[in-house]
Amino acid sequence: MTSDLFIAQLALYAPLTLPTLYLLYSHGRHGLFAWLYLLAFCVLRVTGAAMGLNDPHNAGTQIISSIGLSPLLLSIDGMSKSKNNISHILIAFMALIHVLVTTGVAMIAVGAGGLLGDTPKGSDLSDIKVGMVLLEAAWVVLVLWGLWALWNGRGEGWKSGGKRGAPAGLAGREGVLLLTGTLIALPLVEISVICMLVAEFTQRADLNLTTESLAVRAVLGFIPELLAAIVLVFVGIMTRGQGQGRRHRHAHRHRRRPSSKHGARLHSRSH
Repeated sequence: MTSDLFIAQLALYAPLTLPTLYLLYSHGRHGLFAWLYLLAFCVLRVTGAAMGLNDPHNAGTQIISSIGLSPLLLSIDGMSKSKNNISHILIAFMALIHVLVTTGVAMIAVGAGGLLGDTPKGSDLSDIKVGMVLLEAAWVVLVLWGLWALWNGRGEGWKSGGKRGAPAGLAGREGVLLLTGTLIALPLVEISVICMLVAEFTQRADLNLTTESLAVRAVLGFIPELLAAIVLVFVGIMTRGQGQGRRHRHAHRHRRRPSSKHGARLHSRSH
């Protein structure tokens, strides 16, 4: 990756951390995982760019470039937790995705660290390949969840307006926007995942992180990832009232709830 792309990465992702921090606050605990992972993704990209400008061939730079995509997948997964209702099936999907991504990142980091070390082993490349396959599997699970939610939402959630029978989180405008953002971001992320997967299995020099051309890296990695992050931020801003609404409703219920002592006094007066 050339220094020009590192500069662009630093110049674009650093400002993107500011609205992500705002979304982390405005969505509250219900959107914690979505925006915390997106913030981690932006920070990793900024860190990788800063290290790359200092030394493009630094081992840490290449490892960060390899694993930096994983927080973006987890951010998309976390968007489902910021919805109104969470079903047991959805919880199982999210747990599976976390296991796949965490295991995949660990194997990629171990393999990349071994290949860039003084004594690389044949198993290091195999670890990276398995890790990339696990990330691809996590993407497939996310797509299956999105299609399932879309299929169920058309018949129930979008028309129910928040009825109990609606599928997880599709009730209301926020659920539709979150699902739409997820389905837009997923194909963009897949471009980078497929590029990295093909690069590891074919060992093509034009797709390698250290030898690929500026155009290939920009079109197949930098631009799709940036667009996916921008889509998530845009959807987060459009649905930021969801977390604020929850806090207002919780505060309203808390103010209206009578204390136990007050209730006891009223009971004693009635007698």
